[in-house]
Amino acid sequence: MLSITLYEKYEELFFKLKAIIGISQERVINDVPDDLFSNNVNFFVKSYLINVCTYLEAYLQDVAFDHANKINNRVKSACVPYNFLYWKVSKEVKEKDLKFSDAEFNIVKKEISEDISGNPYKTIKLFRLLGVDLSIEKQFQYNKDLVNSVVVKRNNIIHHNDSANDISFTDILSYIDVVLVYMKSIEQALANQSETT
Repeated sequence: MLSITLYEKYEELFFKLKAIIGISQERVINDVPDDLFSNNVNFFVKSYLINVCTYLEAYLQDVAFDHANKINNRVKSACVPYNFLYWKVSKEVKEKDLKFSDAEFNIVKKEISEDISGNPYKTIKLFRLLGVDLSIEKQFQYNKDLVNSVVVKRNNIIHHNDSANDISFTDILSYIDVVLVYMKSIEQALANQSETT
């Protein structure tokens, strides 16, 4: 399954980021601290937090795009007439919109990227449109508020120049652990949806 490969790809990125953060933290707490890191802890913490959210959003976009393509492939393989689906889902059928071909709903990444965000509530909304109910996954529910607070903090750093003095390297490391569990819960929701269809 491609989505597991995607998860592993982003898991590896997060592990590499954790290693970098660990090294940065060591440079600050060493007996002889590295001045570059000691004098710029806040800059590095903010940068790493932004990276966490960037990786999360890239993962969400990739996994949603992958799932949308799988749905489209199932529709194509079913050879359902486009006009039948159009008739059943439209409030008003317009002659100019009829096509005498099988249904196919190609998705471009931009369609996904416009509707997805690190914000869990936007993520829930997009995945609902893809036929996946994330709210039934316990780990998703358990971790969504923390993930949301991390995304809000990132937004405040970018848009409002938040100093982020209230977070540390250790906090970022724990955020990564939570984000990985959160991502795994999305994988589980996708797997459960595939089993039922």
